[in-house]
Amino acid sequence: MKRYLTPAERQQLLNAAYRINDPLAQRDYHLMSALYYSGCRIGEFLSITLADAWDALKTGYLYLPAAHRKGGKRDHSVYLTKPLRTHLVALLNMNPSQQGGDPLVPGRHGAPLTERAAQMRVAYWAEEAGIAMKVTPHWFRHSLAMDLLRASTAAEPLLIVKSALGHSSLNSTAMYTTPSREDLEDSMNAVAGTGGQRVTKAQLRRVYSKRRAG
Repeated sequence: MKRYLTPAERQQLLNAAYRINDPLAQRDYHLMSALYYSGCRIGEFLSITLADAWDALKTGYLYLPAAHRKGGKRDHSVYLTKPLRTHLVALLNMNPSQQGGDPLVPGRHGAPLTERAAQMRVAYWAEEAGIAMKVTPHWFRHSLAMDLLRASTAAEPLLIVKSALGHSSLNSTAMYTTPSREDLEDSMNAVAGTGGQRVTKAQLRRVYSKRRAG
């Protein structure tokens, strides 16, 4: 699994938006934070209405009907942790509408923000944060899974991740069991010394190609 952010990288990215005193930047900050804490796919989260968010604050769970999920076969509910509740409330407070059927995160002309627009905003903030990797909204889902796997004290932490992400099969969750880049580097460093900043294969390929071309 390579398409995820370490806690430090995630904080670096979120801070890039948080420190800008602008409504759009603040919306993006709360959207990206909510994507991480909910583990939702971007399409699932953008389908959330104001009424869905209101209900979530009452019940303590964000309900995602099967029709709004990948495959369209299984409902899913997301437990509202304190941070997720905070970011949902922030998004609600930023929304001028009081119509329950309106989208929680509106785009143009009152329609939900499009997935493409969200992808562009995340890519923008990743660049602003100085993160060279091509970060997409789905990285927040992967990041939560990796963090849960590391932090869980359950006998079967993979089952915790499966339930949190709403996977129908443990086979889908199994991809998170492959060694992370940090785990690999830590093990190598334990034997051979200290390493440097995380570098992707694409970056290494560009350096190699530039050297060969020169």
